[in-house]
Amino acid sequence: MKLVLATRASRLALWQADEARRSLAGAFPGLAVELLPIQSSGDQDQTSALERFGAIGIFTVEVDRAVLDGRAHAAVHSLKDMPTELQDGLLLGGTLARGPVEDVFLSRSGAKLADLPPGARVASGSRRRAAMVRAARADLELVGIRGNVETRVARLREGAAEGLVLARAGIERLGLGGQVTEVLDTQRFLPAVGQGIVGLTCRVSDHETHRRLLAISDLEALHEALAERALLRELRGGCNVPVGALARAVESALHLRARVLSLDGQTTVEGELSGSRDQAAALGKLLARGLLAQGAGELIEAARAS
Repeated sequence: MKLVLATRASRLALWQADEARRSLAGAFPGLAVELLPIQSSGDQDQTSALERFGAIGIFTVEVDRAVLDGRAHAAVHSLKDMPTELQDGLLLGGTLARGPVEDVFLSRSGAKLADLPPGARVASGSRRRAAMVRAARADLELVGIRGNVETRVARLREGAAEGLVLARAGIERLGLGGQVTEVLDTQRFLPAVGQGIVGLTCRVSDHETHRRLLAISDLEALHEALAERALLRELRGGCNVPVGALARAVESALHLRARVLSLDGQTTVEGELSGSRDQAAALGKLLARGLLAQGAGELIEAARAS
């Protein structure tokens, strides 16, 4: 028996894919699990701003295409990179256990975000992170940055900026946790939808692969993913708009908190809801509708138009 996992070719993506490979091999003795590394559009173009790509899933589309055309049985993704609407014929078949959800701040001087001098440059490739930094420190200069985690950290050390904000999960999975100056509080810096979760996709018609993916899935992470992704889908958001969300599943309950910001970080709409874990997607939709009623739609459209 053999199962092929498609993955991006970056070191972080290969780490995630190897975690999925080990889980599958442990759960199904005798199953040979192979990795199929694929270069994504986002890896090929590391200079264009992410918002220029729209909602096409630049880090996932080629990887998922390998599943659709039969070269792979499943694909491994950072869930935060996945569009809320998957390509026809695919489904989110499972999730690994969630890693750290926070954003982290790295600085060349060792100063925390609150201690940077006015006008200091902070680098980020995310509109959400940039808006949240502006909300906390409107006096800082935000600069864009692209590339994998190692590239961004190297560019910080080379002087591209005085500080850098990125996901804690990625930097810790690469063994770079010692570079972190500050872990940012999720009360002020809500993470991206799906941050810290490894998502697994497969063909809708491939019931055997889906069964295997569910067998290694962390159900708490899966319910959190379903709630957060349903919220983002209902908002019609994506990587182009400053939306943060965090769901937490504890036993049979689930709590979801979300925030939509203007690009300058000065206007916010936020809310939270609690409910049953088995109604995760419905909870996400309900909270999104509440945010839209408060004006989140106008913030999202303004961000998309800029």
